[in-house]
Amino acid sequence: MQRILRDDDHTLVDPQQPGRRQELVHRYCPPSIGNLFAVARQGRTGNLEWWTELPGQPRRLEELTPAEQKALQERLAQRLAALGNLIAELERRGDPAVSELRQLPTSAAPDSLYSVGGEPLLIRWVPTVPVAASAASPVTGPAASAMPVAPVSKPRRHWLVPVTLPLLLALVLLGLWWLFQHWERLPLPWLKSQDPVVPPVAQEADPARTIEEPVLGTGDIQVTLRWEGSADLDLAVTDPNGDTAYFSSPSTPSGGQLDVDSNASCQTSFRNPVENIFWDSGNNPEGVYTATVSLYSRCNEVREPIPFELSISVNGNTETQTGTVNAPSPRQVFEFPFP
Repeated sequence: MQRILRDDDHTLVDPQQPGRRQELVHRYCPPSIGNLFAVARQGRTGNLEWWTELPGQPRRLEELTPAEQKALQERLAQRLAALGNLIAELERRGDPAVSELRQLPTSAAPDSLYSVGGEPLLIRWVPTVPVAASAASPVTGPAASAMPVAPVSKPRRHWLVPVTLPLLLALVLLGLWWLFQHWERLPLPWLKSQDPVVPPVAQEADPARTIEEPVLGTGDIQVTLRWEGSADLDLAVTDPNGDTAYFSSPSTPSGGQLDVDSNASCQTSFRNPVENIFWDSGNNPEGVYTATVSLYSRCNEVREPIPFELSISVNGNTETQTGTVNAPSPRQVFEFPFP
């Protein structure tokens, strides 16, 4: 991780806000969007600093050529548009994280946009104030003294006890009377029922759940995620250009396609959940691809880690990775080269 800027002139309005929002961004978004927002840290002298995990030389927007500025702003617009689609999808699912993610910026001021290895990076993406405004000295002297305020005494409620106790006693007696009158109708566990046992009605099979697995798209690159149960896991694959195919943006300019998305909104579609992203045979970008497996929702009260299997096929050669996701580690990342 490298430091981008010592921001001595600004301080955070809420020091906890950047970490809280970045945790949500990295939980729901692929790395191409998560790394868009610089990490806010407090320096040794208490000043504000901005850091990033992106490799490369950081440069301000004004230091770039016009062509580089245009390319950087186009890439930023793509990232923010994908983030907007994700937030809209989360809102459709009723996710409570939407209210926090809605506070993320939808554009960037020129002095807050950097280029790091050609990738856009935003600083001051959370509310900040000038240091001078936050360090205003307190008012002293006669003007600061306040008129003494007499304490407000709370009204006494001595009437509660004599009124409440008779009511509670009356309710208890009423309950005992009702139990004495209707005890024969109660399913007491120590009494054997004389009624014949009626077998439960067999539930009709859900036609959708009888489908083992849908037909998956294939090509020079195919990444397939499989797991068991009703949990909603998400698969995302980022190509060397930095574009990501995932549930909110199922296709990329380079040809990546998400054709199967299972258990969305905790609605089971197949007996065996599966998600699949592929690139058709053709002029696919060469370089390192990143596959990300994320835990979106458990959809039940089970707290154990959820195991998964990830198959990565490149030019017909398939490698299988395994792992687990849970609340402490909701994302697992795998890299692979093409060709």
